[in-house]
Order: sequence, then C-alpha cells, then structure tokens
Amino acid sequence: MHRALFCAGLLAATLSAGPTRAAPPDPIVGVWEQVDEDGDVGALIALKERGGTIEGVIVKLFPAPGEPPNPVCSACLGALHNAPLLGLTVVDGLRRTKERYEGGSILDPDTGETYQLTAVLAAGNRSLQVHAYRGVSLLGRTQQWRRAANQPRS
Repeated sequence: MHRALFCAGLLAATLSAGPTRAAPPDPIVGVWEQVDEDGDVGALIALKERGGTIEGVIVKLFPAPGEPPNPVCSACLGALHNAPLLGLTVVDGLRRTKERYEGGSILDPDTGETYQLTAVLAAGNRSLQVHAYRGVSLLGRTQQWRRAANQPRS
C-alpha cells in the first residue's frame, strides 16, 4: 500500500512539473562578421556549441573583386586540401572560462595554418575579440568580429 502511494505521488509530481526548459545558449553562439584589419567583412562565421565546446563554420563569403566566387582551401593539407571554404570548420575546441574562451584552434584558409585561439566578448556581446597565436599569446594577432545583424545578444 505504501509503495502504491509512493509511486502515485511520484507520478503526480513528475506530471505536474511540466516541461523542462533548455539552458539558454552560450552568449558566443550566433553568426559573426569576420572583419579584417582594413575593416572589410570577409566572411560570416556561425559559432555553435557542440559537445561542450564552440566550433565555427563559414556560412557566407564576401570575395573581393577578381577573387573566385567559390574558393577552396588550396593551402590546406590532408583531407581539407581543396575543400570548399563555404561550410568549412575554421574554429574548433573553444571552451568557456570565467572571463573568456580559450583552448581552441582557428584555421586560416589563406595559408592552411592552424593557430591557438582565445576569444573575449565585448560591447554587450556585440563584439568578439578573436586572438590567434602560436606558442606565446603576446606574439599573436587579434581581430574584432561583429555580431551579424538580427542576431540575439543572449
């Protein structure tokens, strides 16, 4: 009798709890404009959470006049050699810490080189400071990416 009441109570509690809500997405998730040193947007990068890390894929390209409309990663080695840039994973393994994201890597499709990566959200999550380096962080290069229009701030 006690067991039946316990099971009935457990079932009632489970049903009355309602649907569970998913955790909000990480603030870095969304589409970002990759802005070069001249202020030109070269690509849109979609950052998403996958298996506890952040990865980024090229979802749109803005080729300069005279550049091929469907470029490939001719400088990449192995399986990525001549892979289309559109849909290419360029950010991988980035993990959130208290104040920033680190531990990831970023591929430069122009050179085929992979660099260590850190990133910091700024300006109310509308700007992303992307810092690529090899070995010593001080010797790296930083780009300011902008959240693409119509993207939530999280």
